[in-house]
Amino acid sequence: MLNWEISDAKQIKELRLISLAPDGSVNSQLKRYPIINNTLPAQLNKFCTLTNNLTCQNVPTGAKQAGDYNFKLTVIPKQGEAEPEIAKNTPNIKIKPIPPKPATPVKIVYFKINGQDATEKPKYVYEINKDRKPADVILSWKVEDGEDIKVELLPFGDVQKPQGSKTYTLSKPPSSVTITLRVTNKAGEQTTQSVTLETVEPSRVIQPQSPSPGRTVPGEIAPGETAPSPATPADRLSPIELPPKPD
Repeated sequence: MLNWEISDAKQIKELRLISLAPDGSVNSQLKRYPIINNTLPAQLNKFCTLTNNLTCQNVPTGAKQAGDYNFKLTVIPKQGEAEPEIAKNTPNIKIKPIPPKPATPVKIVYFKINGQDATEKPKYVYEINKDRKPADVILSWKVEDGEDIKVELLPFGDVQKPQGSKTYTLSKPPSSVTITLRVTNKAGEQTTQSVTLETVEPSRVIQPQSPSPGRTVPGEIAPGETAPSPATPADRLSPIELPPKPD
């Protein structure tokens, strides 16, 4: 923004404002401010007062790109006046680029599985019969919002909203999947929360069988029965007798 004061303002026909780079080349568009019947142009009404002097403060230059500028203000006198053009240059003015907005802090407000916070229970094991219908769980999340925030629910990919939910169908047992909520900002900062979901078949405990009434277990003797007697020599097979051989 520029300030100036010009005496004998009634003799001004027009003001011209332009900017030159340090090498003398023009680096901003020429601005023209005609003063007709001692009336300021609309562009200067908010910044200038016109009496005997023309006093202006905080006049926008229109320069938007970062760089070095030398602004030149030229006063054009009214026709027929003996006064020549008057020009005045500013010292070199350096315009710095607008600093970028700071990155939004990465923060997970919550990540829940069926309403339970993942930080309290990072692993769930579900007993599922292979023959039953598929079972579902509800994944819900909320993160601190920002224009540079990227939200991912892995392995599913990006999600568009900082707050939402998703229904996930559990796989048939045995299975295991780790689901991660990942938040990233433009500075590359990240934060994550993960939960593991496992499915197993219902456990089967085999109970020892006891003999039914009236039945015996092999090797046991029922009441009223006698044990078989051991085998006698007569019960055993005798060696095969060979015919006599001649001498």
